[in-house]
Amino acid sequence: MQKNDIKIDIEQMSINQAKALIMDMVRGADSGHTGGPFSSLDFTYVLYKDFLKFNPDDPDWFNRDRFVLSAGHESALLYTMLYYVGWLDIQDLKDFRKIGSRTPGHPERGITPGVEATTGPLGQGVGNAVGLAVAESVLRNQFGSDIINHFTYFLHSDGDIQEPVALGSVAIAGHWGLSKLIGYYDANEAQISGEVDRSDSVDYVKFYESNNWHVQEVDGQNRDQIRNAIRYAQMEVEKPSIIIGHNVIAPGCATMEGDHNTHGAPLPHDEIKKTKIKLGLEADKFFHVTKDVISDFRESYSYARTEAEAWNTALRNKLASDQKFSSSWNICINNQDALIEWPKYKYGQNIATRKVWGAVIESMAPKIKTLVGGSADLEPSNCTTGFANMVKDFNKTNHKGRNFAYGVREFPMGTINNGIAQHGGLKVFGASFFVFSDYERPAIRMRALQELPVITEYTHDSIFVGEDGPTHQPIEHLMALRAIPKLLVLRPCDANEAVVASKIAFEQSKYPSLILLSRQALPVLNRDIYSSEKGFRKGAYVLSDYDNSKKEKISIFCSGSEVSLAIDVMKKLDNFNIRIVNFGCWELFEMQSDDYKKEIIFDSSHKVSIEAGVTDGWQKYTSNTGLNIGIDSFGESGPGKDVAESLGLDVDSITKKIIKFVQQK
Repeated sequence: MQKNDIKIDIEQMSINQAKALIMDMVRGADSGHTGGPFSSLDFTYVLYKDFLKFNPDDPDWFNRDRFVLSAGHESALLYTMLYYVGWLDIQDLKDFRKIGSRTPGHPERGITPGVEATTGPLGQGVGNAVGLAVAESVLRNQFGSDIINHFTYFLHSDGDIQEPVALGSVAIAGHWGLSKLIGYYDANEAQISGEVDRSDSVDYVKFYESNNWHVQEVDGQNRDQIRNAIRYAQMEVEKPSIIIGHNVIAPGCATMEGDHNTHGAPLPHDEIKKTKIKLGLEADKFFHVTKDVISDFRESYSYARTEAEAWNTALRNKLASDQKFSSSWNICINNQDALIEWPKYKYGQNIATRKVWGAVIESMAPKIKTLVGGSADLEPSNCTTGFANMVKDFNKTNHKGRNFAYGVREFPMGTINNGIAQHGGLKVFGASFFVFSDYERPAIRMRALQELPVITEYTHDSIFVGEDGPTHQPIEHLMALRAIPKLLVLRPCDANEAVVASKIAFEQSKYPSLILLSRQALPVLNRDIYSSEKGFRKGAYVLSDYDNSKKEKISIFCSGSEVSLAIDVMKKLDNFNIRIVNFGCWELFEMQSDDYKKEIIFDSSHKVSIEAGVTDGWQKYTSNTGLNIGIDSFGESGPGKDVAESLGLDVDSITKKIIKFVQQK
């Protein structure tokens, strides 16, 4: 093959034409990243062409290898590979970064076939890959390596590994011995603001080795070295593997090779023209790939299809011949119901709702073998110790374990749990104190964006944390998390309602859930007097309605532990006509019909909200003329009851505020 007097073999021509596509995509969008995709291309091309196991006809084939582009800004690289695979077309590449396209600025799971994880915020993709590898290992040990057996690959950049979430994820992956996890570090020594050594001097060979990873170093443009490194990584049986590819940014560019300015911008038109000529391509052709390149890339598809069909046949045969396997598989993959004996609690008991979580997951664990999860070093407080003892820890010597001892790593926990959900087949939860949702919040946002049904149990959900003081007392957290779209924030008022909240969370297929539970004991309500806890499924329901013999009507909106507080306030305000509305989940309430919402938000004379958190936000339901009682300051250190009194969240203080409010109107 002769191009501009340069003899180029088919593989090099494939690389060169891929670089042309990347330049054309980014230039066509007038935004994006060129340099990083160039330096990561040799590895990604080799991986997709020679190693990655997938079904060309089904991007969602369950036993496929997974690949996570943690460096999501290199999306033009991934889309180019997906075009070579055949899951995207040239028009998709021309629509790069346009509204409604299958090629958004950063990869988005569910929009683009072949994209396993939504990435972009750096570092989280590393955690996602760890979670994907965990899921593969748990499922392989449950269902057998004849049914589940694949690798998880990821690619990260200099920027990714500087994010602490990536460092924490790397640490726990090595601790767990995830040998079927293989990463590639595109070490091109450049980032947006300049050379990497301006801000980082970590020896990442030593870093990975100290975290129990198998480490190899290669020339990032030497494809033979890359192939050998992947083969060695696949043979490693005790450790996850990292291949560090030493490179420069934008290799192959005519005049800008090694220039950090290629990181986050299109190449100038003249640079693109000169680079295409240097690569042996025609400068005036755009979005052009020759048939021989595509044919060569897909030469193994016949074998890939045969392998996928053989797996499908093996699965069908095993489902037909093994009843125990079939039952577990249907619960795992097809979400078939398992018969769970849910805990029940009697009126008169006083129970901290966090204790209910322990009872729920301990009831589920024997029936649902694919229930996994863990706590960020707060097992006794989160009441997950019993679950951990039942299912044992997942660790390097026991990949059958289903409890994850995350250590003090809320953010890595969140990203790893997201990866477990991205894989499919497992029901996953995490646990911590509610105030530490600040650490996990970026992962919560990303799971909501991807519609991943991950559950986080947050305990110690209010100032009743008590003596630990304002550093551990969540104030603004409840409203802040309600602001995230497509996230269920569930705050039950008693033990039986906590069971309902848990059921709702585990039933979800697209919505992630937060279950907010109390440290302090709460009374189990008498449901012969107050409406059934099943009303919680509508997000808000009338717990106690008006007495029509009384004139002055007051609606009290509340959630969680403040529901029983509102009941005590109602009893003290016995001269008023009070309706109590339990607002346990705003998001579920907003899904109800307009008629139901109007019925709940009754146009009473006076509307009052009571909640142990910031008041701003309740105006949505109380209107600007309502009274919103809460805490618009940080907490105090002392016994929970004393803290509540000091902040005006006790019966006497609230009663006085309501009386004054009514009298002033």
